[in-house]
Amino acid sequence: MSKIANCITIRMKNRLGELLRRPGGIHKEQAVTAAMEHIESLRDEYTKVIPSEIEALETIIAGTGPDGISAGEVLKLLNGAERLLVLSGTFGYPRLEAVVKSFCDFGIEMVERRITDVESLKVHLRAMWLFRTEASKVSEADAKNVLNELSKIHTHFKAG
Repeated sequence: MSKIANCITIRMKNRLGELLRRPGGIHKEQAVTAAMEHIESLRDEYTKVIPSEIEALETIIAGTGPDGISAGEVLKLLNGAERLLVLSGTFGYPRLEAVVKSFCDFGIEMVERRITDVESLKVHLRAMWLFRTEASKVSEADAKNVLNELSKIHTHFKAG
């Protein structure tokens, strides 16, 4: 105890603590509303990119050789598909998001199991074109059929 009595205590300013004690800020609901408005303001600019992202995937597939697609090319496809997944999820395109997820799942299986079939990837790309916007004229029933047919590709290759 005597050692503690001989200590010198120096109080340091805690800037973070001071900021937390100050009144101000906004409510969570206001922050969420502002964030959603900001995302909505970006919608037109970023959804215009979706067709070029799909075209980039088609370009990779078009460059494949007669022996099918290599694991390296599939990894390039997955990298490009990641951007589509972010765009479709961020801007609320659930149909496109479901197709891109299916494409990614199948691509991962292709790499892991050394599947080289390009045609299955092309089918997924056609579905991406079909659902590139939520304004597509595909009925809910037809959309479910498309997703069901994509799942048959996975089943055929015993993927996932």
